[in-house]
Amino acid sequence: MSELTIDWNYWMTRIRSDFDSTILKRGWKYYQAGAVGAIQTEGPSVVKARVSGSSPYRVQLDLKAFSRSTCSCPYFDTCKHMAAVLFQVAEQEGYDPHALLYPNAKKMPTSQQVHTAPKPAVHKPKETDSCEAWVVYFAKQYANSKVYNAFSIEELYMRAWGQLNKLADDWEPVIRSIYDIQVVLYLMQLCDTLMQSKSGVYDFFYNAEYFLAKIAKHSQERLHTSLWEINVEKAHHKYPSHLKEISTYLAAYMEKEAFNSQNQWFDTYKVLWSELLYEKSLVADELARLRSIVAGADRDSDVHEAAVIALAHFDIMNEEDENAWERVTQECSSVEPDDWFGYLKVFVQEEQGERLLKWLRWLGPEVQKDAAYYASDFLYFWQEASRYLDVEQEHRQAMVTLLPASYREYSSFLFQKKEYQTWADLCLLLNLTPLEISAGELKLVEKADPRWVLPIYHYAAEECIQAKNRDAYREAVKLLKKLASAYKKLKQTSRFEAYVAYLSQEYARYRAFQEELRKGKLIP
Repeated sequence: MSELTIDWNYWMTRIRSDFDSTILKRGWKYYQAGAVGAIQTEGPSVVKARVSGSSPYRVQLDLKAFSRSTCSCPYFDTCKHMAAVLFQVAEQEGYDPHALLYPNAKKMPTSQQVHTAPKPAVHKPKETDSCEAWVVYFAKQYANSKVYNAFSIEELYMRAWGQLNKLADDWEPVIRSIYDIQVVLYLMQLCDTLMQSKSGVYDFFYNAEYFLAKIAKHSQERLHTSLWEINVEKAHHKYPSHLKEISTYLAAYMEKEAFNSQNQWFDTYKVLWSELLYEKSLVADELARLRSIVAGADRDSDVHEAAVIALAHFDIMNEEDENAWERVTQECSSVEPDDWFGYLKVFVQEEQGERLLKWLRWLGPEVQKDAAYYASDFLYFWQEASRYLDVEQEHRQAMVTLLPASYREYSSFLFQKKEYQTWADLCLLLNLTPLEISAGELKLVEKADPRWVLPIYHYAAEECIQAKNRDAYREAVKLLKKLASAYKKLKQTSRFEAYVAYLSQEYARYRAFQEELRKGKLIP
């Protein structure tokens, strides 16, 4: 908002006088609650913003000709939403918004702005610094940042990443990668803290998922890039204290309710321990910490389960899968299949077919509990297992068990096997009509043997008739004509005619249906 031209005397005399004191006080509450967002400027005097009230309201202020200012709320005069935007703009431009509310009160300091440049620190990060020293610098620059919505959190994250990342451009490659990892971890923590600070603000999470997903995606990409570039052996040999600090930092935040955060902290934990931190002494210390948490009776349940799953991760890295399953089954309140699909992807990539199969068998009962959500991903892994092992019958049984969620996968499987009659029986079992079935699949089955589609058309036609409305009757006639074509291919036209006669008699009181039959030339 640097292009705005502020005449503070005009604000205090002319603009403030346009507001009733009660309206100003109500606007102050909105401002303090962080309800003002999406601020934009047009030229030196026009401000546009959105204010979260009973609905999101659009405010446009003309700071030179204030009478032209508008708000989309139904209030007929200068309103609390307009006042809230004024307070917010005053703060962001370095003025005391409290002076607008109480002009005779003692001047109050403004909060740090999200758009201000970082505060000067004692010194910028150096290659010889510890991770702790880097974090102290990061915190001095960004810990007190003020945000208004999820967009401004993402904006802060990207700006901070750019500013911090370039400070290590000329460092030795290994320590540079370690520094980048610490930057990512700090910014993930910062964003989690900022999100928690706004969790009680109305409308904060409106459209927030999009921006938070962008933060998480960027964090994971930067971590993977740093891990791909780093020489792990050299890192452990030359910078063991830094890796110890990274492991400690990661452990500390894992205990601060970050296990379920938007930034996917546990994915970060797994990848760092798998690809960077896995060293005998570091592992021993981490296992001792995790076991202490699991053994403690006074731990938060989320922290306890996070520690159990972390221990399971070390079991899996040691290929002790059965130990991992036992821990999770006994210690966790539930088993979430998608927490483990990442491991299955690794087994696929490494062509560990037998191991993949064992995991599929273990996860099967858990997937059944919420098949609609997990079936598609789960069956993808079964398909991959089929590439390495002869598991067709188990694969088939998994699809049958997950019906109806697995219909699309099972249908494709049956077509690959040319088991058309089984496919037709499946459609009937699931009460599917031709409107819900691929026309191409129907044609293929009918071409192979028209007998297999007859029950589908019979069922669908009578379902339409039972709907008892004109449109449904028209659809029933269309289905009957397709049925006629199938019977004709079978040289059983007389059976179709007998069926239509039965329908006409059975539903003789349905006048509209009788009319549609005549229009379709199915009865005289």
